[in-house]
Amino acid sequence: MGVLSVVRSELTKVLTLPSVWVITGVILALNVFFQYQTLGFNIDTVANVRPDGMSEVDGRAVHAETELRQTLGVSVFNPGLLFPILGAVLAGTEFRAGQLGLSLVAVPHRLRLVLGKLSAMTAYALVLGLVCIAMANAFMYIAVRNWNPGMLWSTDMLAAEAALLLFTVTFTLIGAGITLITRRTLTGIIATVILIMLTMAQVVAMVSPAVDAFLPLSAARNLLLQGRDAGAPLTGSAGHGAAVLAGWALVTSVVATLAVKRRDAR
Repeated sequence: MGVLSVVRSELTKVLTLPSVWVITGVILALNVFFQYQTLGFNIDTVANVRPDGMSEVDGRAVHAETELRQTLGVSVFNPGLLFPILGAVLAGTEFRAGQLGLSLVAVPHRLRLVLGKLSAMTAYALVLGLVCIAMANAFMYIAVRNWNPGMLWSTDMLAAEAALLLFTVTFTLIGAGITLITRRTLTGIIATVILIMLTMAQVVAMVSPAVDAFLPLSAARNLLLQGRDAGAPLTGSAGHGAAVLAGWALVTSVVATLAVKRRDAR
């Protein structure tokens, strides 16, 4: 079976799993919630726009388009923290009731199986990320339709959305890779939650901001929250954040591939 055939079969498997639909539904529901929460802020920002494109937000003058673009990024970033759990659920199905053994009967070439599985997860996360961004744009359009709807397809907005897609895909692959390595969905979820909490609690940042910048959530914050009040100091540039996220996704995927190739089919 070729890789494309494996990808198709894995996508079929994904789309028939109730647990995947539950996590997907939660992510979409949270996305709607955060978009609704920011809608009033966006409307007020547009209402206060001056002829020079500046707007008053919380008593400070900001560039309106930049503020709105960053707000859209934050509103997708928050529910996006569940993408590692989605990845863990997607990967964990292989270790239920001997499913990995059955998969290897259908696709004996383990490298091809893992590549097909990771490709299917990437495609699913990419589509879900696009849906989240489309929903965010729909809410944003309500706020800017009578002012500057063209900002929704400006170069800067497309670049911000590309960064969001990088975040959703890599976060999903990190959760999936850890789960394939540990061979248990719950272990994969716990491991990703610990990585997230290390950043949220600023445990590593207080000791060494340089080291903190290599944690996946810190990298995501560095990538997406530049120029925002992120609640805690950022520890690196946007480019560094993108490289770290890609590195985490690559390393966990490679180690997961080696783990599946070397272990028995349980």
